[in-house]
Amino acid sequence: MHSQAAGSKRKPRIRNRARNKCNLGIGDQKEASQDVASQEVTLQGGAPQEVAPLDVSPQEDPPQEPVPKSSPPEVENPPENDVIKLIQQLLRRKLLAKNKEISNPAANESDSLKTNPCRVEPTKQPSIIDLVPVKIPTTKTSPPKESKPQEKKPKTGDSIPKIPIASGKSSKEVKADEVNELLKCLGTKLQMGPGESPTAALFSNLGKLFSQAPLDDVESSDDEAEYIEYIYKPRQYFMAALCNFCKVDLCGQNRQPCSRCGLSYYCSGGHMKEDQEHRQLCYALRQTVDRKGHEMFYKCGDFNSEQFRSYRIVCIRQVEKEMNRQLSPMEQELLLFPLLCCDPKCREHRFKRLSICGGCGEVAFCRDKPNHLSTEHAKWCGAYRLFKGFAMFQAKYGRLEPSLPNKVLRELPMACSSTRHMMKKLSFNVTDELEYAALSQVSTGPLTAWFALKLCERLRDSEEVTLHLIGAEIEFEVDVLQKWELFLLHITPTVKTLNVVFIGPELNPNNICFEQLKKIKCCRLCRKFQRTVNYHFENRLYHDYCNEAHFIKPSLVCFFNSGLYRSTGYAMEDTWPDTIQAALNLKCPIVVTSYTKYEAPLDMVHFINQSNRHLNVVLPPTTNPFSSEKPERNFISDNEAPFMFKNFYCFVVE
Repeated sequence: MHSQAAGSKRKPRIRNRARNKCNLGIGDQKEASQDVASQEVTLQGGAPQEVAPLDVSPQEDPPQEPVPKSSPPEVENPPENDVIKLIQQLLRRKLLAKNKEISNPAANESDSLKTNPCRVEPTKQPSIIDLVPVKIPTTKTSPPKESKPQEKKPKTGDSIPKIPIASGKSSKEVKADEVNELLKCLGTKLQMGPGESPTAALFSNLGKLFSQAPLDDVESSDDEAEYIEYIYKPRQYFMAALCNFCKVDLCGQNRQPCSRCGLSYYCSGGHMKEDQEHRQLCYALRQTVDRKGHEMFYKCGDFNSEQFRSYRIVCIRQVEKEMNRQLSPMEQELLLFPLLCCDPKCREHRFKRLSICGGCGEVAFCRDKPNHLSTEHAKWCGAYRLFKGFAMFQAKYGRLEPSLPNKVLRELPMACSSTRHMMKKLSFNVTDELEYAALSQVSTGPLTAWFALKLCERLRDSEEVTLHLIGAEIEFEVDVLQKWELFLLHITPTVKTLNVVFIGPELNPNNICFEQLKKIKCCRLCRKFQRTVNYHFENRLYHDYCNEAHFIKPSLVCFFNSGLYRSTGYAMEDTWPDTIQAALNLKCPIVVTSYTKYEAPLDMVHFINQSNRHLNVVLPPTTNPFSSEKPERNFISDNEAPFMFKNFYCFVVE
């Protein structure tokens, strides 16, 4: 085989698959190099063709020299990047030179001057290391894969510039000339100053590039991938003022009640037939009515408020027994908030005898008795409309995410006495009614804590503040976690470290990874001045947490909407006495909030009764100026207030 290779030059063979060089002998390697050389001559002298790209990937096997292979002519695609093409040309030429050194050392110098332009898709921009001539270690080649068509159209009018190489020079001189030509070619593509050479322009622009600061607040993709944020997805709501199928507003329209149960309403008969999700519940409601022998809400005017509340719960249990499953929250609302006459002594259920409020479309009264519409409804009609707006928005678009302010105050806003004043101080103006209500829901937690600390005069000289949020819920206190930085750290310039401890046995019902939530970073300005917010999650009772070794002493203890007066707490047991006693032993300010005006005095009495020491009442039960303005349905005391609001009432003791 050696004599045949030396005596006559064999005609190059065209293979349909890549040849594995690891199985070649010395003669075959020489033959392969001659094939490549002959193919180069053909490509340079004939029609323009392309060579299939090399698929070079690092392997664990000993490194082998890659052998370039040719591919059938393809449709020419214009190059996308001249700089990448030039670098690839140089790498290609060096690989060919190494192949020829192995096959024919005598003809090394002349063969190394031949060029064979190849086309490889660029994967990254060249770094400054690519411009330094170094010995590149070779790797084992893998068979070329079929190239997929590109989605983006390539740029036209570009071509690979050829680098002129003078003959008769040594390989070292050729390499130096190649680098110089490459630097010049790169430099000509850049903006040059007066009297500046292309090479100097290249290094000048690279220096400016490396010295620039980041363009935005994102440090790196690795940093951003280190954490996740919990996003609360809202559920759907039942409202008699909305079509049960498409959630369109029925106010002022001819609504059609369900022909079987009469408790859900539609904008058309077609939507009534298409509402497949209601059919199972509708059948169970009809079965329950048949067992009762009368309509579901027949003669409910005979009940007082507590009896009517209990009767609706009984109806839910009866329907669940018929369906052999628990009702979803939206299905329960069909029975909890039916469209009846709003007069508690009437509660007429027949739809044909009812007139409906034209403002909200959710409250009804007897058609022949207009005085059944209470004068108190005018105070709540706006809350009905706002709640309906949220239900319609969430059904169509999902959760309403309000914009958040990012201004950092340099002085304490001691004069701010409400949420609107604070937003004005933060130079944040929200005109949309729905968006502002959602913003107040986000900000009420930290702003209420700030309000309590201000009343107790704990803000002016504090460099570290620790909040204990007792009975915390992931849908409220943990939701939009950065709110504690935006609405507390940013408005207290003296505070350097803010510790927020979420405590409660029902804190994590969905097994969320709290370690990931702890990695949420502060804004760029806070990081610059070394201000931090540390989040801690304790999925346990508060009096148990107080006995832990990692317990952090609080600056303020918060009972947000906890309902201290209710005897049924966690696991149907009254655990509040131990928790209240543990909080009082810390001798720090305590703020307690409630949903309604009805609950606040009851919480206050229960709190004082559990105390074993004198309490300084800093603020008696009063309306919280930083409460949420997003309405939520109230079933517990719907006869007094049909809606409730987060942190609506509050009191502060010390």
